[in-house]
Amino acid sequence: MIKGLFFDVGGTLYSYGSMGQSIMTLLGEFSERHELEHDLEELWAHYRSASIDADHHFADQAFYLFRHYFETIHANFLQRMELEHDQHHNDWFVERKNKLLAGNLRLKPDCHQVLTKLKDTGLYMSVVSNSDDDMLYELLQRGELLKYMDHWTSSEAARSCKPDRKIFQICLEKAQLNAEDILFVGDSREQDIEGAHGAGMKTVLITETDAEAPMHTGRETVEPDYRITHLSELLTVVKSLT
Repeated sequence: MIKGLFFDVGGTLYSYGSMGQSIMTLLGEFSERHELEHDLEELWAHYRSASIDADHHFADQAFYLFRHYFETIHANFLQRMELEHDQHHNDWFVERKNKLLAGNLRLKPDCHQVLTKLKDTGLYMSVVSNSDDDMLYELLQRGELLKYMDHWTSSEAARSCKPDRKIFQICLEKAQLNAEDILFVGDSREQDIEGAHGAGMKTVLITETDAEAPMHTGRETVEPDYRITHLSELLTVVKSLT
């Protein structure tokens, strides 16, 4: 029997379906700033390679800020494009990527309906996100999600990024619940499912047909206890556990 749910945000409550569009917009603006003649497909290939390298670089770190993750992508991208590093361009890249990503994410259509029904059950609910404070708060506020949550915790506040154990322990202490009381819902097998499972929680993996969870390295990881493709399916899972 569970007493609470912990939710990831990106790819879970919000859809990542627009992420590709956001990146292409960023690359187009990047090209204009640097007065490049490369086509977007070539820029995308270099950006994709730079992102994969950054994913592997940060995958085993217990804590990092996403602004540093974005800076690493930018530096690697510049190197692949044979462009010189400039702090002014770096600051622009990090700020613009942050705004495009957060601004283009769209709340999943069944999100409010599902959260309302779950809130009515009296279960403890919170958000546990690998995000810097500013981006996470913007998403929670814009999506009107704060009213459903008993607390929310960013990786920046916890000084710990999923799948590191510390962020899960902090959230359990806030909730005053045991790991076996929690059902964790997330879209990343490597971060959400592996981390929550390692902390002793039951897990639900939610997937999107038109988007992939970011920051995946392809390493072997644990299987989730449940799989869903729509948040509404979570209601059936929760009913079976309460």
